[in-house]
Amino acid sequence: MLGAEEAVELRALQERAYGREGALGDDEVARLRRLEALRRAPSPSHTESEQPAAQGAAAPDAPSSVSVDPARESAPAPAPDSQDTGAEGSAPSPRRTHHGRSALLLAAVCIVLGVGAGWLLFADRDASSMSLTSTQQEWQNAIVASGRYDPGSVRALRQEQDVVVWYATKGDGAQVCVVLGDAESTAPACTTREQALAQGVSASLVTVVDDSQTLDVDAYMYLTDDGAPAIVTSSYISMPQSSAQFANPEEAAVAVSLAEDVGLDRRSIMVVGYDGETPIWVGVDKATQRYCLVIDGSSPSPPMVCDDSLMLAETDRSLGLVVDDGDGITRYEYRFGYGQGYLTVTRDGEGDDAA
Repeated sequence: MLGAEEAVELRALQERAYGREGALGDDEVARLRRLEALRRAPSPSHTESEQPAAQGAAAPDAPSSVSVDPARESAPAPAPDSQDTGAEGSAPSPRRTHHGRSALLLAAVCIVLGVGAGWLLFADRDASSMSLTSTQQEWQNAIVASGRYDPGSVRALRQEQDVVVWYATKGDGAQVCVVLGDAESTAPACTTREQALAQGVSASLVTVVDDSQTLDVDAYMYLTDDGAPAIVTSSYISMPQSSAQFANPEEAAVAVSLAEDVGLDRRSIMVVGYDGETPIWVGVDKATQRYCLVIDGSSPSPPMVCDDSLMLAETDRSLGLVVDDGDGITRYEYRFGYGQGYLTVTRDGEGDDAA
């Protein structure tokens, strides 16, 4: 049977593993299996006998990008088997190396399900170079001067936060590369043209925001049929005290406030959707172990409602909250259970699915 602390941890891991954009590392997957095995155990006396079976069961391992710690022209980020991880510097940080296996899993799924077509549909397919500031041009000059890429092939395609994403080739065009860089570091990842057409190539750059936050910038690149790069980028803020990921430092600060002022367990706090620019949060109340829905969260006493049923019941449940801001009435409903959660925002009788 699970204790209160383990129940909170299990709920947080389930939300991340089974959510639409969930992501777990190898250690977290193993922990999720163990906690689910403990929860299924009918009594303490049966817990040990059920654990081996649970450890052998399959568990979701959502894909995420390869990471490279800050170090100017550090090692290429690990990716699928044929991706170049040769002599370009020191090895990636152990903190994120397990993501390489996840990226390989993502590639296999793309082939089987045809997800690659979806990436190309929504990716930036404009192969023209972006305009660089004088500072960014210095970064590019350093990349060119390294001599690691074909002359004339380095081209800046996109900026994500303060990170520039470049396209380049190596070996007279035999390999294609995606390179992330900022003022402090550069994170390259290269693969063959064939692999880039079939599976793509990804890289990630992690930078320090402050003592409690890091910014993760991910880039995923495919080659279109005519050989042009198609780029998808994303970024999020993460904190060592929480397993959740946040869109910006402001959200990360609100998560701290929800833990300190509202009393939610830091490990369970996450954003489940938005009403315009307003984030909608969920988390577990540490005092009551109830699952709570919170609107905005930037004030000491934000609008919130908590679930009165058993937190880990394997049936669909919902949390509903009505807010009257003076300009109209808005109803927020978050449906959740053992898997995917969905947030619906209804204003003046009109629904807006914000899951």
